[in-house]
Amino acid sequence: MHDALASPVFPATLEPGALRGWLVDHVCRFWADRVVDAKGGFFESLDAQGAAVKSPRRTLLAQGRLTYVFSHAAVLDASGRMRAVADHGFQELCRWEHASRTVGGWARARLAEGGVDDPTRDTYDQTFVILACAWYYAATKNPAALEMAERAYTFLSSHVADDVHGGFFEEFPNVEALPRRQNPHMHLLEACLAMRNATGGASWLGRSDELVGLFGRHLFDHASGSVAEFFCADWTPAPGAPGLLREPGHQFEWVWLLAEYRRLGGRREVGAWIDRLFAFGQAYGLDTQGPRVVLDGVSPQGQIVADTKLFWPQTEYIKACVARAQAGDAHAGDEAGAHFRRLQEHFFHADGANWCNQLCRDGTFLSGATPARVLYHLFLAVAELARCGDSPARPGRTS
Repeated sequence: MHDALASPVFPATLEPGALRGWLVDHVCRFWADRVVDAKGGFFESLDAQGAAVKSPRRTLLAQGRLTYVFSHAAVLDASGRMRAVADHGFQELCRWEHASRTVGGWARARLAEGGVDDPTRDTYDQTFVILACAWYYAATKNPAALEMAERAYTFLSSHVADDVHGGFFEEFPNVEALPRRQNPHMHLLEACLAMRNATGGASWLGRSDELVGLFGRHLFDHASGSVAEFFCADWTPAPGAPGLLREPGHQFEWVWLLAEYRRLGGRREVGAWIDRLFAFGQAYGLDTQGPRVVLDGVSPQGQIVADTKLFWPQTEYIKACVARAQAGDAHAGDEAGAHFRRLQEHFFHADGANWCNQLCRDGTFLSGATPARVLYHLFLAVAELARCGDSPARPGRTS
């Protein structure tokens, strides 16, 4: 439909070297040339033609995620160019923190010319500061990244930890904001695991243990084998449709996270949860009528409640398949590669580095601008697909 597969800008094979080369030398260079603002930080989106949308508002979410992307790219990039972009992002996080020292944490949004646009400390956003620090440290061995990560976690534990029901509140200072979400806890687990991987620190695995415990007690719906999205203050499901929503992308994201947790030394018994999450996502999350890509929302019983298709759930399905392949499922390895090709076919523009962020069910483009924050999803999925190809069993090595 979109001539993506006919373009020479995609990797000809799914060999690890080809995937990493495309990811770093094509995709990351394309984005770095457009989203880096010489005045500091990153622009928030590209238009459909690949030009930066130069909005005066900057979000912590985009700054943290892009600092992660270019830091991870710097780990893979022998040329050193990505290191300079990673430095640029980390300096922006330092600048935002310095401006917030009276309260601690990082404001949700600032203005490009200076000044706070939204002073809320969003728990979800803080997790990406930690993730960025983990990979910036992996790329640079700069101890300032470790110190920043500890300050970010200390802010969360001091200001938004729920000592009664467990987990973390949504934001500060309005800690009573509802509904509560699984999403910040999922990404905090991701950040803690990245810190564990980068440093070997036992404290980060202990923090991961606490989050996985919360998952088992409250976030995982043991009846349906799925993860819920929205909750009341005491972690009972939110009333009405929000409490029933299941996002297939998050089922797959938790598959990868729990597998990563187990790989890094976590409890082995999470394997049963991984199996059920993957089975739920595959049974109900993949469209059987339109293009075979991941849907945005279903019910606990598998009925479709949102038949649109965002870009990011596709990348989480790839990661979940990689996790299953590394556990010995050769079919999942083949599916990871096949879904990467579906992503190219149905979402990407002809430049091979920019994409439509959401499709209608029939596969037509629904949205225009590409949020820069979503590059994080693509980068990690392709990096994982390449890592899967490096394994001795060599699953998913389709071309």
